Amino acid sequence: MPHPRTMATELGTGLGMLGLPSMDHALETRTPVMRSLSPEDWDRLALLRAGGAYDAEFHAAWENGQAFLAARDGLRERRPEVVEWKGAVRAPGDEVAPIDLRIDHVYLVSCKYLSKILFNVSPAHLFDHLLVGGQNRRGRLAGGDWFAEVAPRQYQQLYEIVRQAVRDGGGSDASAIGGRRGPGAGAGKGGVTAGAQPLPGFGAGAGVEVPGAGGTTVAADRAGAVLRQLPAQAVDLTSTERAAMAEWLRSGWPDHAKAAYEELSDEVAEASVARWRASLAPGGGAGEAMLWRLLRMGGTPYFVLGSSETRPLRLRIATPWDWRQVYSLVHLEIFAQPGGQPRVGWTASVCQRASGEVHQVSGHVEVRWGHGRFSGPPEAKGYLDTAHHLVPGYFPLR
Repeated sequence: MPHPRTMATELGTGLGMLGLPSMDHALETRTPVMRSLSPEDWDRLALLRAGGAYDAEFHAAWENGQAFLAARDGLRERRPEVVEWKGAVRAPGDEVAPIDLRIDHVYLVSCKYLSKILFNVSPAHLFDHLLVGGQNRRGRLAGGDWFAEVAPRQYQQLYEIVRQAVRDGGGSDASAIGGRRGPGAGAGKGGVTAGAQPLPGFGAGAGVEVPGAGGTTVAADRAGAVLRQLPAQAVDLTSTERAAMAEWLRSGWPDHAKAAYEELSDEVAEASVARWRASLAPGGGAGEAMLWRLLRMGGTPYFVLGSSETRPLRLRIATPWDWRQVYSLVHLEIFAQPGGQPRVGWTASVCQRASGEVHQVSGHVEVRWGHGRFSGPPEAKGYLDTAHHLVPGYFPLR
């Protein structure tokens, strides 16, 4: 089931395109133009609106929808006949663009509110396979344990330190789970951001609630026994053992494990850079195609409607064909970055053909466990560091 904030932003954007008098009127009439919504979805959306916690999101989404209705690049004041919402359904094929709404079977819209995330895939899918074949769920789960593959010595060394710490102080009984958790442990991803500001560019409103991380859980009465029987090798951990370790490590590393994690991070970052560079080296034009995939550009144009940290986002995303008519790639640089976890940065220098002006666009990839330390094979989560409206090929909506 989609997070409440996701429903407010994505469906609010779609409703704003319909030319109706207000959000409340749209929710009351439950127009059949909005496809893919069950009666339960409508009920939930109405409750979210009535509750008031997502007023800022509803307001921003409604304004973006209205802007798309009026835009020359968009609907040009032509009210849509069909608005389809993807919701929690994953794309069945190799989808390049992160599409949330489809209007009249033609206009594709990605809703991106206060997010710089570009993708979340397996490290092998990025560093070895260059994101070829899309960035859907299948791509994320491909590959094994990247830490064990590219830094086996450092990974095993860290595991042995943690395993010994569990034996020395934490794994003797079920009270170990949670006993190491200091003040505020468990907050963050699953909590509500205190004092969060309204969505930029859309006026005053409510704060932003961040969805929980999810993942496998282990009952407290079983966790102690699980931790007492951890295998000697990190690569032999089961999913249950991984979940127990993630819970035990929830408040942080044992003091003597921090240096080992830093060593692991450095080695993983450098090895990931080497693998990525090697994958790019053989083919001419590989850097250009890599940049397009990093920026989620594919064979079909689409639109991004949302909000950045400073302004509304209303963009038309170019196809590679469009991009090449305006820009050329000068250089794509890949490098390891500091940051407390394995982190790989990238910077592209792009020349605007008409003026000769060179633009910079940058991002980074964090290679990390998605649901807690040792919780499973690590993910490669890509972020855009350049402001969206400054990215070559992200054209402002006219």
